[in-house]
Amino acid sequence: MTASIITETKASATCCPPTPATDRVVVLKFGGSVLHDEREVEQCAREVDRWNRAGWKVVAVVSALDGTTDRLIQQASRLSHAPDATATALLLSTGELAAAALLALALTEQETKACVLTPRQINLLTAGEPQDSLAISVDAALIRSRLEALDCVVVPGFVGVDEFGATTLLGRGGSDLTALFLARNLGASCRLVKDVDGLYERDPAKDSSARRYDRASYETALRLSGTVGAIVQSKAVQYAISHGLEFEVGAVGRADGTLVSASCDELDLVARLSEAGQRIHCHA
Repeated sequence: MTASIITETKASATCCPPTPATDRVVVLKFGGSVLHDEREVEQCAREVDRWNRAGWKVVAVVSALDGTTDRLIQQASRLSHAPDATATALLLSTGELAAAALLALALTEQETKACVLTPRQINLLTAGEPQDSLAISVDAALIRSRLEALDCVVVPGFVGVDEFGATTLLGRGGSDLTALFLARNLGASCRLVKDVDGLYERDPAKDSSARRYDRASYETALRLSGTVGAIVQSKAVQYAISHGLEFEVGAVGRADGTLVSASCDELDLVARLSEAGQRIHCHA
């Protein structure tokens, strides 16, 4: 089980990350929702630096820039009425590879010691359908060896290779699964960085009274992953359940968020009862 890295007080909600765990490695996953353009790539690079300055080594897992995967799917559909699954997987993987390279460039510009390790380099082996595979194994020792000399290793999410060396995908939203898989194999903490500061009982963009979960059970996270516009991939939640992994969902520049684990739900009432700082417990 990975270490919890969420702070206990709201006073630190926008401060630096808490004191690092013993192994000092955290997997930060940056999804397309926080990677719309080059400016946001730079913001994510600064987020990596924020964790580095707090004493953490970072493995940054990145999705394609927002809209890239849909654009590539449309291109494939225009060229073929029944696109080959393996060729399409290779095409879609270029979005994540490009995003990883862009983040590495932004990290270098801010003088963060970083490199990109592709799924083939770390031998992220998968099994199953070309576009909906499961991660089986990875060369975690290689990642750790590079982290000894670097501040950050950037890994394209969503992408793996099969036993024949062909490019495979982990299903739509699969960068979440990549992050949890790497965290488990590295014995690291895991934080999924999104465009919201955690999991909410309802869409906060549509309902301002929606409460955020300080803590969410696996069952609640799995239920929310099945809704329209889900924050976390359902396969990733199922993987966490299977291996008893804790992970967090949070936003860029914030230390608070939602801790997902086997524990019961804890809804945050601070927005409504800020001075009292009360909490409400419930089972979803």
